[in-house]
Amino acid sequence: MLFLKPSLTILKQYYTDPAQNLKLVLSHELDKTIADEGRQSVTRTVYGVVRYQNQLEYIIRQFSDRKLKKIQPDVLLLLKIGTYLLLYSGSTPDYAVVNEVVGISRPNSRGFMNAILRNIALQKSSIINSIRETGSLEIMYSISPFLVDRLGPVSPDISEDLLYLNKEPVFHIRVNPNTISFDDAARMLEDNGIAYTPLHRFHSFEIKDTHRVLHRLVEQNYVYIQNTGSQSISILASKLAQSRVLDSCSAPGTKAITLALMNPLLTIFANDINPKRAPMIRQAILRNHLPGIKPLVSDILYPALKPGKGIDFIILDAPCTSSGTLRKNPDLKLKIDAAMAIKNAEIQYEMIRSVMAHFDCCRYILYSVCSFLSEETEEVMKRIDLQTPQARRCDFQSSLLTQMLDEYGFRYKQGEYGCYLLPNDELNNDLFYISLLALKPLH
Repeated sequence: MLFLKPSLTILKQYYTDPAQNLKLVLSHELDKTIADEGRQSVTRTVYGVVRYQNQLEYIIRQFSDRKLKKIQPDVLLLLKIGTYLLLYSGSTPDYAVVNEVVGISRPNSRGFMNAILRNIALQKSSIINSIRETGSLEIMYSISPFLVDRLGPVSPDISEDLLYLNKEPVFHIRVNPNTISFDDAARMLEDNGIAYTPLHRFHSFEIKDTHRVLHRLVEQNYVYIQNTGSQSISILASKLAQSRVLDSCSAPGTKAITLALMNPLLTIFANDINPKRAPMIRQAILRNHLPGIKPLVSDILYPALKPGKGIDFIILDAPCTSSGTLRKNPDLKLKIDAAMAIKNAEIQYEMIRSVMAHFDCCRYILYSVCSFLSEETEEVMKRIDLQTPQARRCDFQSSLLTQMLDEYGFRYKQGEYGCYLLPNDELNNDLFYISLLALKPLH
């Protein structure tokens, strides 16, 4: 179990400042020389401990005669790692987990840790039952009451949807048909030992783990990574855009790439505010040989693109809390709060107002966020609806949106102004909110 020490090191660094982005901490600290299998074990362990944090602490309280605050931080982290592995790894014998975890702990804590972990190993089935019997969604799914409260009105079955959001993520890779056929891409994955599920309608494959070989396939311009939820934005745009599209928050560029591949006649301006992300978009354009995509760097509140460019379709996939991506970002489950949502909502509103004002000949604005929070979704669009001058008028195109979602097999809930993409075990999409505005030109 060589992954234990690096997992502990990464978790210690993260918990010194939990406001950090866990994904960045992991990518910075993970030893690049570790083999794929080792890297996956470290990643799974680190994410697993964070994903089940509330639940692990609840369990340890049941078996410890010390309050958690009285347990030394590194000892508590090892107890969480050991408890997670005992309950959820499934691939390592219990005795090995206990021996290995106790073995790397400080000598004066080994007896304490050994007793707790052995008792947990002996009572695994009753522990799982006791967690269910608490009836606490916050403990069962290690999530904040705020997110439970916000998901409730959107979800037909909140417990099932929280279970979905608590699972390990899967990844979708979309094939570039300009460089490789779908069948050849499938054979390439097979030759490299990457198990997959084909998603023919999305010209994509679903895989459970990323591998170094996959990154090589991306660099060779055969595939790129894009979740089915994100693809829905490009799919809808490809059906409605006529000539010139502004992808206003474009990095890393996958929405623009999918749109360009689906409708090569479009000119797409791929804009992002961060100059450090612009090279990422340029590299993606060059790799995929898509000269119809034009990269831009500007704040969409003060766009570099001039109104005379004749933009007829705007994609505004706005910055948000990312509450819909909890599978990939389990550290967000206890971080997202009302203040964060309100702050984002104000920015999102100003962004929509800005593109409406600057591009007054635009026919459609497609607003999306990978969030299920009402503050970032329906409430933003209601505010736009109420405060848009009658001369401009915006009509929310629910029928065009739901037609596309039905065609591609999404599960969704329709709101007053848009649709929430809900958990779907067949598509494994992130949770998204999409609203399509049809605008009356001012000129």
